[in-house]
Amino acid sequence: MELNETSIALLAALSLIVLYVMTIGFLVTGGVIVGLFLARGDAPDDSQAAAFEAIRPRWSQRLVGQVVETLVAAFDLALRFLYLLHLLPKPRDPGSGTPVVMLPGFTENAGAMWWFARRLARRGFRPILLDFPSTFHRLESNVAFLGMRLRQLRAATGCDKVAIVAHSMGGVIARAHMLTDPDHGVLTLIAIASPFRGTHMARLGAAFRLGHSSLDMCPNSDFACRFPPTMMASAPIHSIVGCQENIVSPMWSCVLPGCDTFVLSLPVGHDAPLHLNESYQQVEGWLLQDGVEPAQTEAATALT
Repeated sequence: MELNETSIALLAALSLIVLYVMTIGFLVTGGVIVGLFLARGDAPDDSQAAAFEAIRPRWSQRLVGQVVETLVAAFDLALRFLYLLHLLPKPRDPGSGTPVVMLPGFTENAGAMWWFARRLARRGFRPILLDFPSTFHRLESNVAFLGMRLRQLRAATGCDKVAIVAHSMGGVIARAHMLTDPDHGVLTLIAIASPFRGTHMARLGAAFRLGHSSLDMCPNSDFACRFPPTMMASAPIHSIVGCQENIVSPMWSCVLPGCDTFVLSLPVGHDAPLHLNESYQQVEGWLLQDGVEPAQTEAATALT
């Protein structure tokens, strides 16, 4: 059977998509294996062990989680690319309610948080997408940048406090801001897959010279030692993590003593928590629990 030009183009496009997803799957699976190997000598403390003690996924569940993580990671990377090209519309600002600042992680732009922000906006919240100047810079410089942008946002909106929903390194930066600025203005921080105690995977980034932030994210780095997990912030911090992490090594690095930790029921990795309904529900509950006010819209009325 002869193929016309349209059929050939479709087959070529399909082949590229399959190759793209397979490459992402290889990287995700490799990340899980390498992360486990690098963290093989680490043992969880009592608070870390308690967070994961009830999670005992079967191999079939782990396989499903790995497939979901691969598909979501591929979708997430596409969103970041579209955001870079200015093809994603910003969430509509309703002009009222507590601002919910959305912070991306290492090598990410705000496109990684776009889908989550879109979901929060539909539920009546007021998400604000924020990009760092560079995720390769020293973490201290991004901490200073975040403080400046939050002051500007508070002045512009007239809101004394803001909430933060952050992914990965974004959560580490937000916590450091809360611990260093007495007037941090953060009502609550919800961190998704944030390695507060560092991640051994950052050693690979440091080896490939992927910015000074890679060095800062290594366990026992100068930055990590300045903000040990025992330091308590003056506002609530919550953490969401999957139990099959491919970036945070060990996965219990996301656990902070005295802070809420929610482990997703599906064993996923680093990106999937940004797109799972279980994450949305947990974040929404924490936002409302900590006093975040939705916008005065019909969507907000539906929440009550």
